[in-house]
Amino acid sequence: METSIINLITDCLVPITTAVAGWLAGSRKRRNDALKSMQDSIDILSTENKRLIEDLTTVNREVVALRRENGELKTSVDQLCKENAQLKTEVQDLRKQLTQAPA
Repeated sequence: METSIINLITDCLVPITTAVAGWLAGSRKRRNDALKSMQDSIDILSTENKRLIEDLTTVNREVVALRRENGELKTSVDQLCKENAQLKTEVQDLRKQLTQAPA
């Protein structure tokens, strides 16, 4: 009888115990692998996010500079339009003087 209990233990309980221990160890490893994979993904996304923020900041600075330049150009165009209008008036006055001057 004692031999059958020992056989039962060696035939059934040892493989079951080994299987449970292996499953628990494998489960923990799978969970750790999943966490490492998620952390790697977070690191990649964080790096990409930093790069995008730097790009966005650079583009924003360029937009601000271009808007300033555009404002300066608009002011210059307005000034040139006024000067052009004055010159047109002056040309008309000179033409009138030429046509009215005695020959």
